[in-house]
Amino acid sequence: MPAIHYQVRLNQPSTHLFEVECTISKPDPQGQQVSLPAWIPGSYLVRDFARHIVSMDAMSHGKSVAIGKISKHRWQCAPCKGPLTLRYQVYAYDLSVRTAYLDGERGYFNGSSLFVCVDGQEHAPCQMTLHAPDIQGWQVGTALPAIKVNRAGFGLYEAPDYRALIDYPVETGKLDIVSFKAAGIPHRLIVSGEHQADLKRIARDLKTLCETHIGFFGNAPFARYDFMLYAAGDDQYGGLEHRNSTSLICPRSWLPSAGTETDTSRYQDFLGLCSHEYFHAWHVKRMRPQAFVEPELGQEAYTRLLWVFEGFTAYYDTLMLVRSGLMSPEEYLKDLAKTITRYLRTPGRHVQRVDESSFDAWIKLYKPDENTPNAQISYYLKGSLVALAIDLTLRSKGSSLDVLMQGLWRDYQLTGAAVPEEQMDALILKHTGHNLRKLLDKLVRGTEDPAFRKLFAKLGIDYQEDAKPAGNQSLRTAWGLQLANEQDTRIAHVYRNSPAEEAGLAAQDVIIAADGIKVSAKQLQDQVARLAEGASLKLHFFRRDTLRQCRIVKRTQTVAECALSILAEDNPLRTSWLATPKISQQRKAGKRKSGMPA
Repeated sequence: MPAIHYQVRLNQPSTHLFEVECTISKPDPQGQQVSLPAWIPGSYLVRDFARHIVSMDAMSHGKSVAIGKISKHRWQCAPCKGPLTLRYQVYAYDLSVRTAYLDGERGYFNGSSLFVCVDGQEHAPCQMTLHAPDIQGWQVGTALPAIKVNRAGFGLYEAPDYRALIDYPVETGKLDIVSFKAAGIPHRLIVSGEHQADLKRIARDLKTLCETHIGFFGNAPFARYDFMLYAAGDDQYGGLEHRNSTSLICPRSWLPSAGTETDTSRYQDFLGLCSHEYFHAWHVKRMRPQAFVEPELGQEAYTRLLWVFEGFTAYYDTLMLVRSGLMSPEEYLKDLAKTITRYLRTPGRHVQRVDESSFDAWIKLYKPDENTPNAQISYYLKGSLVALAIDLTLRSKGSSLDVLMQGLWRDYQLTGAAVPEEQMDALILKHTGHNLRKLLDKLVRGTEDPAFRKLFAKLGIDYQEDAKPAGNQSLRTAWGLQLANEQDTRIAHVYRNSPAEEAGLAAQDVIIAADGIKVSAKQLQDQVARLAEGASLKLHFFRRDTLRQCRIVKRTQTVAECALSILAEDNPLRTSWLATPKISQQRKAGKRKSGMPA
């Protein structure tokens, strides 16, 4: 019998309850404690997965064992002789890639939602038996190593320890699976949900993309890899990285269908999502901050380096598309211009440093509110633009961010070492030969903007920054507020130092009339557009259940909009930037002949 054996049953999908058993062959004779993680690696928010456990009891040799909760996610069992079996139910009705979901159409789970950790036996081998439900046609999709499974994939799986076990998401249901090889390595695209996607085309494009990533780093750190995709409605999007796979969710409308016209931009968004999570197989799942080396999953793991690990990945995800030939240089610059525009329209970029944003991910990024644009900057967003600034600065000096990334990967293969806090300056100097401390002081440890115009000029790219308000943005420029959407007069954001703030308006206020006339969102926007500069309107609005009024003045402020375009002349720096870099002889020399750090 293995040290720890989990069994998962999907007996009543309509209840959305997974039935789980955990058998511990040698429990702690002083009384075994078990716990469930509070967060899942790759998503930096305490989610308290234990709140979804409905009931739990314990048995040993056919007799009940006392079990009680001693904290929000920890249980204590009475002393007993092994084996000890825990039986519990987990409610699963979250479509996100971070938790678990079960109904009559689909079952999905991350181990961090289902599998309790046995204290003192975290490094013991684990097995998991997945029992087939009484539903015809269901299959299993997972990269978890199988021991003995049936043709549909139900049966016995194993992992070397608890942390490995919970790093393999499991998808069950009526799946569409297509296999392909990238650089000789088996890959699978596993799709659940209703869709009419052209899976052969997607697999073909993923093969090209994956080979670009593998070529970039010089080798792959896995023997197989799965893209696990749930094709959902238009309001679902996300991804989560794992060592040998990724869980993805995106609107089915983004996926190409045979015989119909493809929305190229949306399909590129999907491929960018795949690219982002695939890049993480190297950068985050192996190369990682010191704080993420076996972190305590019951509490936050703090690092100031998410701007490197998430931000750099956000930079490379779309860049790899153009290097793969899946996006034209013009399309890439258009997408990059949108990213810069979003950044320039975020006042909080001059308030919060990006290293502080990284540290505060646990309490801010995943918990946005009405003041977020005024006070915060995303480490994904600014981190990607810091990566751009580093890359273009290094290219003008004869090096690149590619050289740094390949150097970090070489270091990892040789030593398995993680990245210490406060060491990025030294690592850049070590691998590129250039000291960028002053640049990082401005962009990372300060709140300055990258010098976009100067950086792009060296690559023969024209950078334009204009104010071009449109639609709901006219209220942003004239009054400094933003509505919830184009059909709603509820205020989503009031920007700092704006006419709306001076008038006393606040987020969640609902505007109902202007100068005594009832208005819709469109009518309000049209009325403001016709209003002369310096003129005012009397607004009636509800704040909660109280009717209020104010007078607001039109004082137009500029809102940046970036545009990037390639100049006519050839530019070697631009060509090398958008082309797949060749691995240097120095890089090849650093490649391990066999084995890699865990």
